[in-house]
Amino acid sequence: MTSNNPALSKALPESVRRHNRAVLLRLLYPDVSLTRADLARASGLTRVAVSDIVAELLCENLLMEAGFSHSSGPGKRGMLLRIDPEGRNVIALDLSTPYVFRGAVLNLMGQVTAREEIPLNAGKKVPLSLVGELAKSLIGRATRPIMGIGVSSPGIVSSNGVVDDATNLGWLQTDLAGYLVRQTDLRVSVNNDANNEVLAEQQFGSGQSDILLVHLGDGVGVGLLVAGKLVTGCNHAAGEIGHVVVNADGPVCRCGKRGCLESVLSVPKLTALIDRQPDDLTSILTEAGGVLGRVLSMPIGLLDIPRVAVLGDSRVVNRVFLSAMEETLNRTVASDFRRPVVVDRSALGDDAALLGACATVVSDQLYPDTGV
Repeated sequence: MTSNNPALSKALPESVRRHNRAVLLRLLYPDVSLTRADLARASGLTRVAVSDIVAELLCENLLMEAGFSHSSGPGKRGMLLRIDPEGRNVIALDLSTPYVFRGAVLNLMGQVTAREEIPLNAGKKVPLSLVGELAKSLIGRATRPIMGIGVSSPGIVSSNGVVDDATNLGWLQTDLAGYLVRQTDLRVSVNNDANNEVLAEQQFGSGQSDILLVHLGDGVGVGLLVAGKLVTGCNHAAGEIGHVVVNADGPVCRCGKRGCLESVLSVPKLTALIDRQPDDLTSILTEAGGVLGRVLSMPIGLLDIPRVAVLGDSRVVNRVFLSAMEETLNRTVASDFRRPVVVDRSALGDDAALLGACATVVSDQLYPDTGV
């Protein structure tokens, strides 16, 4: 018998072993416990095939035994199996934080075991050697075999890990993945920071399959999941809304256009304005939240997304800002048949980009045939 789930279907003969390993890992990740018989039924694989693959994964410390099942029927109870969270380390790099590169060693459940940072010189092109230095230092602190390196980068990132454009770092057509592979000889996954963060929200946060995540930092980026699938666009630029013009008479943006969303809504712009006009804090954040709510009303209305999660400095992304954003968004898209959209702060906090980088590395192992 074979599974009716296409995601768990058997692969072609030339890749059957690799595919079927991933099938079993997907059934167990992140914290599901199943017996060998359970895995055979769920995957459609034979019990012999499951036992063979499980023995291999146990030897590799990717799986661990978790005690006997609590079966009420006759017969011998089966041994439960689950992912060993300490079976591998993942190196995660966050290049999206202003003035600093952050990195961490994580286990397979996204728990951080070591952290490091490298400060940056503001306003200068960032050399790739700093990324390599951070990665190598973290590799030296790993205590388990390393599954791979995940990187959250600002800007537009192609599917092969080339950073096409990251204005804040001064990078154009920069082969970040290739550089790190050459430096470390490890598997490397490089993605846009907001895309990684929305994957982290799904994997380690709310678990929702339809969500829009906004990251407010030096710029404004969006990650979007629809039916559990990451939306990247044909140019890998989906969610790059920071340089969409929202006010033709607005301030000149660093990209050369006038009135880009980033020119009025970036964290440095808003915090500088608050510092100059502290008595106007509430009105500044209310207006900023309203602007973002109006900007997002079109994609929310088009795709019927139920929740918007926001990441950013708590001086900006606070109750006043989020309430204004939610009120404006729901007023703009309101209809008799639509439930109100929930706007809140992501619970993942400052580690969202690191967790997203970890999630993409693990995903490469769980979906080796699809590139999910």
